[in-house]
Amino acid sequence: MRLDRAAMARRLAACTVTGLLAMPPVVAVAHPHAAHHAVHSHPAAQADAPAGPPLPDGQVFLPPPPGPDTAQRAADASVFAETRALEGTPRWKLAQADNRDTPAHMVSAFSCAVGFTLPPEHLPELVGLVARIEKRLTPAVNAEKALWNRPRPFTEAELPTCIPLRTDLKRDPSYPSLHATLGWVTGLILSDILPDRTAAIMQRARVFGESRVVCGVQWQSDVAAGWLNGGVLYSAMEQDDGFRQEMDAARAEVTALHATMAAPPAAECAIEADAAAHPPQ
Repeated sequence: MRLDRAAMARRLAACTVTGLLAMPPVVAVAHPHAAHHAVHSHPAAQADAPAGPPLPDGQVFLPPPPGPDTAQRAADASVFAETRALEGTPRWKLAQADNRDTPAHMVSAFSCAVGFTLPPEHLPELVGLVARIEKRLTPAVNAEKALWNRPRPFTEAELPTCIPLRTDLKRDPSYPSLHATLGWVTGLILSDILPDRTAAIMQRARVFGESRVVCGVQWQSDVAAGWLNGGVLYSAMEQDDGFRQEMDAARAEVTALHATMAAPPAAECAIEADAAAHPPQ
């Protein structure tokens, strides 16, 4: 289902982009530990992060978010404005569903991509692995967010978002996307377990991140940085013996379950396929 956003989106984008680009730039703090604002702590960060080798420093390998008066900032603003026309569509509803970033939901969200239903209650090893990774990565991503302190799109223009805006979300910096980072890592886990489904799985990981853009809660460049973040951090975690042992347990669990599970609902898979074919741009 190709959505025609032409007339409405162009008018909305023209007004919104002008307003967004007129906003004064945000001055980044020099280092995450020097930030003076309160960074929202993701629920997964409330518990102590699992032990493991040091993770790569995102302030080294990630590029900074787009600066003022750059083409990429203008593109971010345009995409944010134009995707407001998706309100109420199946793609909007998928973004609402993808907002639930609990480990259980992130696992089940890949059912269409793997070709069979992934019920979280039957996958304790896999869900537990994703939960522990979330606890491990959240402090690292929050430090990256504090470094750049980028405001979220809805703080610069009052336009529809796919979810109610909590106070803690309004305070949470936007770059890079933790949601996209975790979704990408979940995709990489499942790709290692089911290598023959890698293309479809990573396509769903892309759509999962793009849902943040459709929802209006993060900029497109925040999500792209989350994908890069997820790839680098996952590569580092793969070197840990404990992580590999957990992967072996999750792989055995998914393999045993595969033969017993039916295909996911075709209507849901069709919506995901359409979302993949029409990314925000």
